[in-house]
Amino acid sequence: MNIRIITLTLGITIALFIIASGCLDEEPAGASTQSSAATGASGSQPPAPTNRIDVPQAVRQNLGITFANVERRRVASTLRVPGRFEVLPTARREYRAALPGFVRLLVSQYEQVEKDQPIFRLDSPEWHRIKQELHEAEVGIERATAELTVAQRTRTEAEQVAEAMQKRIDALAGAEVRRAELDTEVAVRRAAIPRLEAEIKVKEAALDEAMHDLQLHIVKAASLLGVSADFLRETEKGDGGHETQRWFSINHVDVLARDAGIVETIGVTDGAWVEANTLIATTINPMAVRVRAVGLQSDMAKLTNGLNAVVLPPRGATQGTTGGATGEPDAGLPGKLQIGPVADPDQRTVDLIVTPENTAAWARPGVSSLMEIVTDGSAKPELAIPVSAVIRDELTQIFFRRDPNDPNKVIRMEADLGISDGKWVVIKSGVTEGDEVVLDGVYELKLAGGAQGAQGGGHFHADGSWHPEAD
Repeated sequence: MNIRIITLTLGITIALFIIASGCLDEEPAGASTQSSAATGASGSQPPAPTNRIDVPQAVRQNLGITFANVERRRVASTLRVPGRFEVLPTARREYRAALPGFVRLLVSQYEQVEKDQPIFRLDSPEWHRIKQELHEAEVGIERATAELTVAQRTRTEAEQVAEAMQKRIDALAGAEVRRAELDTEVAVRRAAIPRLEAEIKVKEAALDEAMHDLQLHIVKAASLLGVSADFLRETEKGDGGHETQRWFSINHVDVLARDAGIVETIGVTDGAWVEANTLIATTINPMAVRVRAVGLQSDMAKLTNGLNAVVLPPRGATQGTTGGATGEPDAGLPGKLQIGPVADPDQRTVDLIVTPENTAAWARPGVSSLMEIVTDGSAKPELAIPVSAVIRDELTQIFFRRDPNDPNKVIRMEADLGISDGKWVVIKSGVTEGDEVVLDGVYELKLAGGAQGAQGGGHFHADGSWHPEAD
């Protein structure tokens, strides 16, 4: 019985020894023995403790390690408030049926549309009635023009007849021939000329009225079609080579996009009959946004309209997926602050609004963000790092600086910190502007190079596991 217990104990001891030595360097047993012997013979000391950790590319990818630059920022005079993006009131467009008729949809929901692209087509009997009114107005102009021409020629003929009769009277006067009847006839002709001139004025007024009616009909049609009146007046060759105005060839009402955007909603089914003013579709420009944040009324003493502000992107929106600095993590959108006109007395808050000067792919309606407001532009910028780059290791706050001489190493450093605004914290020593510090993956590095790991150094395997160096 004792022999079995001794054998079992010896087996467990051997197994524990094998497990403990399983992560040793892949050197042959003989080579390790020779190295130990050589060390003992020479009396050399083990490697000195180091605060550097190897983080090659494979390790950075596996652990998701990213870096942020050390920047000069006005931390003490920066106010940061949460907010979200919302569309501008001018970003949304509604497209309604101006006339009753059958609808044919020419776009689908969430489709990207460009300016002047057809949204839907309307086959409306009311439009054909409007075209008839336009045609009748044109005919009225032609009729009034013809009547004016007749009146003008009638006056001209009366003047010519009166002049001819006057010449005959003058000729007969020289021959001393009686001309009483001719004198009467000339007087009648001349008396009719003022009446003919009045008729001409009446015809001119009728022509002006007919032209005015046509103008009103064209403006009405242009308003219904969403085009300009000049567009409808432009002439084009119709059937048989005759020139006609453009409205004459329009048989369907095509509603065009007034601005580029994305189709947000479709209000009817394709082919449905709709009444006038029915909402057919809406479009939205997702890039036309502003940020609305909620500030405390206690901060209003520091805020004024027109202060410089930056809208920060969500975490990771401007960073790549591989390790390393692939973009500035806080590259935001600048703008000017506008304080809401009305505060909330119950919540003791006030709206803070910023319309960015430019756009970005991540700036979409509904996206949460942070608004960073510089309340004192005259404050001196100080070196700062992101708060998330700092971590507590027992009683010490530490961060990891990228080795400027070897990008595949990071240096564990004690943090000499100053004031913080919740996002950035002033760093008083140990870094210079442009240095890089670990942002994502700092917790894993703390486990590897914390108070215990840093004493003997070590390295990561490619799978991200930590291997401390042997003493």
